[in-house]
Amino acid sequence: MPPSTASPGPAPRSYAQLCGIATALDVIGDRWALLIVRELMFGPLRFGDMVEGLPGIGTNTLTVRLKQLESAEVVRRRLLPAPDRATVYELTAYGHELEPILMALGRWGTRSMGRLPVELASRSRWLVAGMLAFHDAEHRVATPTTWELRLTDGPFTVRAEGADVSIAAGPPDRADHRVTVEDGDLHLMLTGRLTPADAVATGASAVSDDDALPGLLTLFAFPAVPAA
Repeated sequence: MPPSTASPGPAPRSYAQLCGIATALDVIGDRWALLIVRELMFGPLRFGDMVEGLPGIGTNTLTVRLKQLESAEVVRRRLLPAPDRATVYELTAYGHELEPILMALGRWGTRSMGRLPVELASRSRWLVAGMLAFHDAEHRVATPTTWELRLTDGPFTVRAEGADVSIAAGPPDRADHRVTVEDGDLHLMLTGRLTPADAVATGASAVSDDDALPGLLTLFAFPAVPAA
């Protein structure tokens, strides 16, 4: 747990209840707070990147939420070294402890996706978050393996070792396999509506080798999508 003293920031609202659930909601219960954590799960981001990755959020709201999360020691600011010299936001160790909670929440929320409106925004990071939420913990790889996964919004690094899977934004230094695919086509494959062979044959996906896609897909166990 982080120390009880918080850095200066906006005074938080509180349920003032002697309950861990209520205390957690004091920290991350405001609108957009958990989605900011979701965005930062895969690596540091600039303020402008978060505005772009969170369609519908206002810059004032994002500023306030970031200050609140900083005060709670969930998020921290860091200055990148030269030549970038840009300020980025990233999760603290305390903030990273929210990841399994977000994954469980994502699995639970998937059951209500039938209530979503027709017009929806989509981002590669959101699909990647879903992949982690539906990581197949029963599946083990024989040897540590790294994929460079090039999605609609850019590259991601997928690493599997034993039964563990991690995903980070950006390309790996070295990849055993490379897969290029649009988000929508990857989601079709993850949910069993498009086979890897058909994706490659139709040009929906480009791969470095025949094992790239099948090996990647076996890491995840998405729920089947009911037929229309």
